[in-house]
Amino acid sequence: MIVTTAPKATPVMLRRAEEASSALSIPYVERGRFSVTGLQKKWRCPVLVAESSRLTLHNPGTGPLFYHPNAAMIRAKVFLKTGEDPMIGAAGLEQGMSFADMTLGLGADALVASLAVGKCGKVFGTEHNPVLSHIVKEGLREFETGVPSVNEAMRRIRVFAHHHLKWLKTMPESSVDVVYFDPMFTEQVSGADGLSPLKNLVSTVSDTAEFHQAVREARRVARKRVVLKDHFRSGRFQEGGFSVEVRPSATYHFGVWNKQDSAIMD
Repeated sequence: MIVTTAPKATPVMLRRAEEASSALSIPYVERGRFSVTGLQKKWRCPVLVAESSRLTLHNPGTGPLFYHPNAAMIRAKVFLKTGEDPMIGAAGLEQGMSFADMTLGLGADALVASLAVGKCGKVFGTEHNPVLSHIVKEGLREFETGVPSVNEAMRRIRVFAHHHLKWLKTMPESSVDVVYFDPMFTEQVSGADGLSPLKNLVSTVSDTAEFHQAVREARRVARKRVVLKDHFRSGRFQEGGFSVEVRPSATYHFGVWNKQDSAIMD
């Protein structure tokens, strides 16, 4: 992979490209008169472009990938107005709590969670792919939504370029209120084509042994709950010992494991 700027590079673009080059250990290449396609052919690799307001990854075979809150803005505005969101309800999030999103992706769930826990709360997100992690980290730091409270919520999210299992193993017992997983579905969901640029980047938890290990670590780290969002036909709910919150007519459900309930059973 290489990083370059948009044509007619500005100081902001150059700064953004230099930061990406350093953070990702990839070479910076002057744009010159080459198109993105021309650079891909010349260097035979994906091209990360530093633009005036964002970083965009151009990966052959997929569409361009960049940070934008997209549907998260709709959820955020609904939550600000009503105080309701399916994921927030499943997680039981309240002001001042801490939330760890182990499958950050583009950060939609983390953004709404940050609104829910507020200024006194904490939101962490892990993303194994370093390029996606860097794009999202910068996007959360600089994207302007036009809604000050949403901007502030985005800035509060801490992004870690780690595999979720590695990160969980570093965390003390009962150190985060809620640990959350939203793995890529193993079944196609209608209307999810907009996520196609992510499919070759995000890490999944499809391996059974890894999934069980991640759930064990999440239960150790969680102070209150572990939550799994997955396709309604997924077998991971039963495998992980989650109680399923059925959502009629929805393509996905939430599975919840409560530490308090587990302690009572023990």
